[in-house]
Amino acid sequence: TRTFSPTFVNNLRGGVNYYPAATGNSNPGGNSSFGIPGAPTSFLPGFSFDNSNVTNFGNADVVQDFASTVVQVEDTAIITKGSHTLHAGFQYFRERINVFYAGNEGLAGVMTFNGQYTGNTANGVTTNGLGEADFLLGLPEQVGLGAGGGTWGQRSTIFAAFVQDDWKVSSKLTLNLGLRWELHTPWDEVHNRQTNFQEFTGAVLLSGQTSLFNDNNALYNQYNGITNFQPRIGLAYSPDQKTVIRASYGLSNYLEGTGTNLRLTRNPPWQTGHLVTYSSASDLVLPPTTLDQGFAGFSTAGTCTPAAAQASSPACFAGATIFTWDPNNRPAVANQWNLSVQHQFGNSTTLQVAYVGQNNDHLMVPINASQGYLASNGVVYPSPYLAGNPTLAADGPTDKLTATNGIQNYNALQTSIQKRLANGLEFQFNYTWSKCLTNSIGYYGGYGQGGGNYYYWQNTYDAHSYYGTCYYDAEHAFNGYVTYDIPFGRGRTFGKNMNKAVNALVGDWQVNSILTFHTGFPFTIGANDVSGTGSFGSLASCSGPPIVNGAQNSPLGGYQWWSQSTFFQPSSGFGNCGIGVVRGPGLHTADLAVSKMFTFTEHQNLEFKAQAINFTNTPILNAPSSGLGPDLGLVSGVTNGSQGARQIQFGLKYNF
Repeated sequence: TRTFSPTFVNNLRGGVNYYPAATGNSNPGGNSSFGIPGAPTSFLPGFSFDNSNVTNFGNADVVQDFASTVVQVEDTAIITKGSHTLHAGFQYFRERINVFYAGNEGLAGVMTFNGQYTGNTANGVTTNGLGEADFLLGLPEQVGLGAGGGTWGQRSTIFAAFVQDDWKVSSKLTLNLGLRWELHTPWDEVHNRQTNFQEFTGAVLLSGQTSLFNDNNALYNQYNGITNFQPRIGLAYSPDQKTVIRASYGLSNYLEGTGTNLRLTRNPPWQTGHLVTYSSASDLVLPPTTLDQGFAGFSTAGTCTPAAAQASSPACFAGATIFTWDPNNRPAVANQWNLSVQHQFGNSTTLQVAYVGQNNDHLMVPINASQGYLASNGVVYPSPYLAGNPTLAADGPTDKLTATNGIQNYNALQTSIQKRLANGLEFQFNYTWSKCLTNSIGYYGGYGQGGGNYYYWQNTYDAHSYYGTCYYDAEHAFNGYVTYDIPFGRGRTFGKNMNKAVNALVGDWQVNSILTFHTGFPFTIGANDVSGTGSFGSLASCSGPPIVNGAQNSPLGGYQWWSQSTFFQPSSGFGNCGIGVVRGPGLHTADLAVSKMFTFTEHQNLEFKAQAINFTNTPILNAPSSGLGPDLGLVSGVTNGSQGARQIQFGLKYNF
């Protein structure tokens, strides 16, 4: 920091953040074999079961490394002149990630069994059998084998410049007027080990070997548009000594990262991963890959060369999972605004009421580009993606597309009342009434949904049908705290001159409480895919509004939170229930603390405190299961777990 004059100060900063992370398990080595052809490591592959009484076993994951480095340089000049305070400067971020990642399928491979081969049909409705029954027959519903290929490194840069004027127009009005310019460069790979695909022609594009983009190493275009310029506007107006009106608007952007699993570095010829789901009519007779065949039919990295990839060779793409990025992927755009009025009552109490809004677009969305198109006449047509390359399409790769076409909006009424400490009492209470809507819960949103790939649209060709409440939407939320000095003791309202010995016992006590209440989060009811399209995010069908029982005891233990009576497995096509149709348990908890100070001298005291976390011992329920059970019984909709019960703790602190 350098002060050049009383009105000009400059601040220059530089720094490096390095974050190494590793997951998975080391390969123990050796030559042990489990008799599964094509298993590439000495690990037992991962076996997972749906609709079963058997827990998962085996281990799909070998060590995976995620190392992230950010180099940051920024400079800000602060110039003060009269009623203006000007901030101007620049920022530079160099982002580096070095990754060894086998994919969700793991280097040891994975097989999933869900009972679809051992089910039965009654009254025209087919229900699944048990996953372990399919396992004993060696008939998997899904087979995956992770990608090899070693470590890859991606690089991206953020450049930004800004100027802002904080202008005190008068004693009652202050304006904040700013403009920021920000540029995100696409993700390049250090040795051009990336492959992309033209979405519909299916042309195979290798990094650095095409001229279609303004960044031919990244294989998608750098965004150079109007939203790189980002206004920031704010005002504060005080018509009198006890009222303040505030308003602001800002536009910002950020480049989402999606999952490592969707990066272009994972494509052949650099890596070759496989994840195949068998759900077509012919697959349900006998899957192309059975347990005794193992993974032997899958190609691995090293059998595919760059020339073979450009020629769409089956050695590269037969049964593989490939990853496509839309050529016009761009940073997400967030428009945010608010208006608030704050008023002071008396000498210590303020009330604030605010409206807060946000609208986001160009959010990154994972798309199942392999999904067939279901026409209104019930006929399923092949996906138009990759259709221009019949050689590639014939190999049947699973195509996962990343595009920036998600939207989200949020509107809220926020109120807050605050009382500063006076007469031994201090408190603040906040209430928010809000609504959040989106057509994509985000790549990691599915992990809060009790299972299911709901981060993928049910129907790739009808994104609007996935528009619904955000999975983190809490419609009503209340929280607050209270601190109260009990007015009994020496120097307090009652017992000002009481005996010191008596005061040591009954005087100088304080009570504190923290309150938290909010309504439950919405979740989506999933079902089996019967559309014949290969949907990744199948939804249930509804015969009427959902019936939420809440804390109704289930014969199987726990609570039957929602009833299956209005949900059913679709007999054909797509489920019609929509997104976020049921809300789970809310949160109602109060923490309480009681403390007392024992004063020995002016500089020494002993503080005793008794605290109760979740003082009322109210159950904090886990989310209920969100999928339909195979027999439409009471398995679905049950919550049978909760967070910890009330905790009580005592403490002594000596201050000197």
